[in-house]
Amino acid sequence: MRKLWMVFVLGSLLLTACGAGRVQIARERGSDVFNVTVELNEDDIAQLVEGALAASANPLLRDPEVDLLDGQIEVTGVHERRDGGGDVNGRMVIVPSVQDGLLVVEVVELSIDGVDVSDTRIEQFNNNLEQRIGNRLEQRNRQISVTGVTVTDDLLILTFDASRSN
Repeated sequence: MRKLWMVFVLGSLLLTACGAGRVQIARERGSDVFNVTVELNEDDIAQLVEGALAASANPLLRDPEVDLLDGQIEVTGVHERRDGGGDVNGRMVIVPSVQDGLLVVEVVELSIDGVDVSDTRIEQFNNNLEQRIGNRLEQRNRQISVTGVTVTDDLLILTFDASRSN
């Protein structure tokens, strides 16, 4: 059991070293479940959003700027029009939540001057961002259940329970 604790602590330190933000771990007494809190700042989220946007051949927004607001993430940037009409400004509002132990990221508002964006493209971005945030949480041989997500003016706070997979 002590070995398991050390592996988890070292894994969490690696999360922090890899830029996953601040990590706090608490172990439920008499249990193999670890309660973990990860705090990601605006720079951390900006990197994740930029990666999710860049995963598309024609990103919804380029040069994104991220602003954490109470309960949501606002992203502004420029969009290159496919018709050769140049760059236009764009804005999206993202709301993260937890459903059935999984992190869900949803664009609830999207406005790009003169551009209609399909639901498929929005869903693709949502999935890309969920995957990138999830990759920051993933540990080998661990069962993870997200228990909460909070967005403040300067942090995105994820809480989850982790236990060893059999």
